[in-house]
Amino acid sequence: MMKGMCVAHRLLRRLTMLLFVLTMALKSIGAAVGGEPMVNLTFADGLAGETVYHIMTDHAGYTWIATTGGVNVFNGRDLMTFRLQNEHGRPLEVRRLCETRNHTVYAATADGLFRLRAQMGVFERILPEVEHPIALMAVGDTLYIGGEQGLQIYDGSELHRYDIGVSRQGLDNVVRHFEQDEQGNVWFLGRHALNRYDTATGQTERHDLIQAMGERLALTQFTVYKDKFFIGTRSNGLYVYDRLTGVARHIDGIGNIVTTVAKSSDGLIAVATDGTGACALDPETEQVVQRYSMESDTENRLPTNALYCFYRDNNGVNWFGTVRCGLAYKPYSSGLFKVYEPDGLAIRNMNVRSFMIRGTQSVIGLQNGLWFIDSARHLRRFFSSEELGGHIVNSIEWWQGYYYIGMYDGGVRRLDPATATVGQQPFSPLLTTASLGDIKAAPDSTLWIGCSDGLFIVGNEQVRQFTEQNSHIIGGIIIDITFDAKGNGWLAGANGLSVYSAASGDIVEADFPGGFFNREPYMRGTLGHDGMIYMRNGPQLFYTTSAMDRFGELTLPVALIDRWCRGMADDGNGRLWLTSERGLLSIDYHGENLIRMGYGEGLVGTNLSDVKIDDSGVLWVATSDGLFYAMPQDLKASEPQNHRMTLFNVRVGGELLGSVDMGTLTEENTIRLQWNFGSQMLQANPLFLDYAIQRGRFYEYRVDDGPWLLIDNSEAVEVRNLMMGRHQLTLRMAGMAGTETDYQLTVVPSVWAILELVLLFVSLALLWLWWRYRRYTKKVISEHRQTEEALIEEHEAFYAEISAKRLSTCGAQESGKSEALDETTQKYSKVKIDEAECAAIVDRMKDYLERERVYTNADLKMKDLADVLHLSAPKLSQVFNLYLKENYYEFINRYRLNEFKRLIEAGLYKRYTITALSEQCGFKKSKFFSTFRKVEGLTPAEYLKKKGVKV
Repeated sequence: MMKGMCVAHRLLRRLTMLLFVLTMALKSIGAAVGGEPMVNLTFADGLAGETVYHIMTDHAGYTWIATTGGVNVFNGRDLMTFRLQNEHGRPLEVRRLCETRNHTVYAATADGLFRLRAQMGVFERILPEVEHPIALMAVGDTLYIGGEQGLQIYDGSELHRYDIGVSRQGLDNVVRHFEQDEQGNVWFLGRHALNRYDTATGQTERHDLIQAMGERLALTQFTVYKDKFFIGTRSNGLYVYDRLTGVARHIDGIGNIVTTVAKSSDGLIAVATDGTGACALDPETEQVVQRYSMESDTENRLPTNALYCFYRDNNGVNWFGTVRCGLAYKPYSSGLFKVYEPDGLAIRNMNVRSFMIRGTQSVIGLQNGLWFIDSARHLRRFFSSEELGGHIVNSIEWWQGYYYIGMYDGGVRRLDPATATVGQQPFSPLLTTASLGDIKAAPDSTLWIGCSDGLFIVGNEQVRQFTEQNSHIIGGIIIDITFDAKGNGWLAGANGLSVYSAASGDIVEADFPGGFFNREPYMRGTLGHDGMIYMRNGPQLFYTTSAMDRFGELTLPVALIDRWCRGMADDGNGRLWLTSERGLLSIDYHGENLIRMGYGEGLVGTNLSDVKIDDSGVLWVATSDGLFYAMPQDLKASEPQNHRMTLFNVRVGGELLGSVDMGTLTEENTIRLQWNFGSQMLQANPLFLDYAIQRGRFYEYRVDDGPWLLIDNSEAVEVRNLMMGRHQLTLRMAGMAGTETDYQLTVVPSVWAILELVLLFVSLALLWLWWRYRRYTKKVISEHRQTEEALIEEHEAFYAEISAKRLSTCGAQESGKSEALDETTQKYSKVKIDEAECAAIVDRMKDYLERERVYTNADLKMKDLADVLHLSAPKLSQVFNLYLKENYYEFINRYRLNEFKRLIEAGLYKRYTITALSEQCGFKKSKFFSTFRKVEGLTPAEYLKKKGVKV
């Protein structure tokens, strides 16, 4: 009996273990079909109202949301709110929105029709004769309005009204929804009929649906596809009406209260219900291809099944307007990266740490288990952490017919793909419990295992162990193994780098050059292009050749804050791919031109573990949310083109821009800055308008032709100290030229700057006038002083001459004095001269002076002039004193004065000072000013001022 109880106990234990493994497998399988959850915006997030009635996208790509409390504009990060109020100041429900060709936004409310007044940034009531509009549609600049007043058409200036029912006040006159078909016809829905409005004739055509549907059903919305009309009802779900046959068919499984029927850009029909969620319908097959509800999986799960709106925009983003639960939407993804699905098993929502794909076999190492999938045999097997004997599968390698599984805390296990079983490795008991770093198959067909007990090299017949005690391993713990092109093994450990020489078959004491990165801890390596080896320890990235003759560090364009992400791969086409907590990063071989991949490209996961590029060029990425891949041809064409960059939270001079200025910025891409001895500072957050999850994104911006500046999604663009004039601000997603958007920055002087400039110019003018006055006054005073000094010199010279004569005759006899006077008197009496001769001499002298201009020689003496004229000095002196009535110096100085005036007229005063000009005329400074004043009666400065000459 005891034996039977033991058998039962063992059986129970096995069943319990089997149930646990099955539960883990089902959990993984179930999670794999999930996806990124919906984003839900509520009143607490800034939504104007808790119920959303309508959603639309404007010409610029912004999403407009009609709610019970007003209108919101959403850009993927920020909500702008417009409050609409009635005449009593109470908030209005907005049921419908539309935008005309001239970018005017209209809103239908219970209190009438409103139009956004761009100049004021508010909605204003228009057309007071329009009461309780329900439906709204814009075709070009023409507005179609529906409600209890029938069909109304507003062309921007006049309102035209058309009754469609028997009675103007009857329910048959109600217009509920508009739609335009591919031929441009305008269709609208009445209570029980479908109508077509002929835009050319203004006539309406009625299609009664009571007989086709078999009962009087209250219709809600519709859309047209070819000759089919998909029509929603308030109580009996969705119908499809064939206009050619007049037959209507009910589509089952939709729900009863249909609130939205709309055709999306991908050709599907979006249907929302109040009670059963939403669905996307194929109009050809009339089958549901996707459902969205509270009961759906993670990706399609809604906060409620009560919807008033389902809208699919041109980029495939699904938007849901709920009743009292706000707005829900599925973030955009380009689908560049796809989740890996071996044999239909989507490796999604699994924390993938390592992987290996060989043909039809896939081995996926997780945080808490291992998947083995053989697609050829349709075999799936999940091994739990308990079966493996450890957690965190961080290394997988194929060697001699087995997969070797390395775990961070559980040693090495061996997976037999033939039997899909996991067993112990046969190499060493130490490898059963060691902490595993890396497992690699070497070029020489041996298996290398790096762990906390050093390095194990497994050959066909032997196992060699290298430790810190028996080799040159640094630190003893091997984190990563990288083989270079020569077969040498580069061993990265907790304390640095060791090298295994393929030539010697041993770990050598490497002769690392000075400045090498061999002491960097916890690195992971990869063999790149041209035999280059790359090593990374998180925020740092090193490179070297196998000979270590060329090495260094690549300065990454952004400081990576994580220290655990060390995965990298070289695509051989000029780029390195790095894992990080901000997504997948790609840089060129110079460490520049950063490109980031993340949620917007379909790469989901907050933590990225590993990245590989297989022989076909497929890029594989392991993340905390699954295993993803991107095809090489898709990577080449991955740059987004259909979205635009925008700015939000724009501040100019520290002040947040209002809705009016933001509208101008959106429409015209212009920003006005004021200048006051420096421009106002511009601060703004950049945003790529694709409605993807923004976490981890990087942007670049530059002003004019300046350098690109890199920022992340949490940082702001900052522009300051611009000169007056026009400048260009260019934004883009990092490294993606196709996303560039230009903004024109106009820097104009502020009012205060103008006043300050005027005051500055006035002050400068006054300063200049004062300086001119001081300069002129100093010059006049200087000339007066120089004149006085010259006169004093002349008087002193005259009295010195007189004194000398007196001294020469001092003590002489009176008779001697008389003789001296007689000699002076007889000086000229011995010279025989008449008037005619004097005139001839003067003419010859003037001709010589004017021709040769010898008067410009300051050392010219009367004797020099007499010698040229072949006269004696006394005779020439007689001519000056008796005929010309002036002395020699007075005569010559008049020539010099005339020469001075000529030089002034010639403008040489602009190049020379007055003193320098006078010296060019033959004056000496002591004589010029006294002579000028004596002859002209004023100083040179006064003369120049009189002539209007400014010096």
